[in-house]
Amino acid sequence: MQRRKVTLKLYPNAAQAARLEAWTRLHCELYNAALEERIDAWHKARKSISYDEQQNALPQIKADRPELNELGSHALQQTLRRLDLAFQSFFRRVKAGQTPGFPRFKSAKRFAGFAYPDPAGWKLMQHGGRGATLRLGSGDAAMSIRARGRHRFGDQAKPNDITLTRRNDQWFVSVTLRVPESACARERTADLRRGVDFGITDWATFDDGRTIDNPRWLREELPRLAALQRQRARKKKGSLRFKRLGRRIARLHDRIGNLRRDFMHKETTRMVRQCAVLATEQLAPKTMSRSAKGTVDAPGRRVRQKAGLNREILSAGFGMAHPMLAYKAEEAGTRLHLSNTRQLKPSQRCAACWELVPKTLSQRMHVCPHCGHTAPRDQNSAMVVLIDAHNTQDTPGTGVAARPKPLPRQRGKSRPVTRETPATTPCVERRESS
Repeated sequence: MQRRKVTLKLYPNAAQAARLEAWTRLHCELYNAALEERIDAWHKARKSISYDEQQNALPQIKADRPELNELGSHALQQTLRRLDLAFQSFFRRVKAGQTPGFPRFKSAKRFAGFAYPDPAGWKLMQHGGRGATLRLGSGDAAMSIRARGRHRFGDQAKPNDITLTRRNDQWFVSVTLRVPESACARERTADLRRGVDFGITDWATFDDGRTIDNPRWLREELPRLAALQRQRARKKKGSLRFKRLGRRIARLHDRIGNLRRDFMHKETTRMVRQCAVLATEQLAPKTMSRSAKGTVDAPGRRVRQKAGLNREILSAGFGMAHPMLAYKAEEAGTRLHLSNTRQLKPSQRCAACWELVPKTLSQRMHVCPHCGHTAPRDQNSAMVVLIDAHNTQDTPGTGVAARPKPLPRQRGKSRPVTRETPATTPCVERRESS
């Protein structure tokens, strides 16, 4: 059995929404009280309080606060476990010498939600198609909330736990499903061998010259986003109109993110369904989008131009594409190959003679002075990573295979499409969301 996570949107009525808000405030109050207890115990007695000690105190807390009873013991324990995980992360960063972030008190508005860690206290009923009903609690006090969403795993998937979250005045439930391996497999419609280069002008360019346009949702919404931000800047901070405009800005950002995520899922699914071998290069969006501001002693150049490029890089969602391709490739039995960008240099290497041909970012055509090979820059990069995938000495099969060293220069290399495709193996178990 494998685990997959799906998210459904909830449509509570006014009374149910108010009740969910009240439950969230109670969970937030428990979280802050447990955090305060840990801090006070250390300051006053130099004593560390564990999760087990706080969990054992829950029966007495519920006796003193009867309103906590309807939340469920397991949900309350999960809130305490959430605080314990925050402390574990803090101490791990301290030991590793990283910049630690001490757990902070949270306001009810910034407390995202709560979770049920097992199938107790709730029930999800699917009505066919996209309709569903989420039942929380038991007895006469139970709530039945209308939900909308679906998954591809059919009746074989069994819900295991849920997390209710609030975002932009809307409620969502993330359901963890226990799914058989047979239901996780994706059907592949073709056995193509493709190299792909991700970029800004075109979101993806394949080795055969085919491209996928970059939708650029953020650029299209920038005028509207700037207008809303200018309106909010003229309002008194903390006023009703200031908050109202803030919610509109957040909803616009959420819409852009939803469009980007939907596009990523559709395109990555189409890639793994059509390809038996899919090659691309390792990308580091965090490094690619570094600021060019520099320091006081060494100020940067073209800072505004680099800021615009950074916005386009982050808007393209390269950091989302690779994880999606990784787990979908395993489910479809597709071999995904990630070339080491720094060592292979696919943007600077010629796909015909394997010589390095330095180019600036503005040069969009690859013209090799050694062999005369000419091709669009992105298409040449896709051909290079595909050749690298076909010549790898790593174990063939499903999963990521990154070359530790670049291939030596080879003269007269044939086109990638003429090379034999390594055999693929069945999908490997992976616990990722679909």
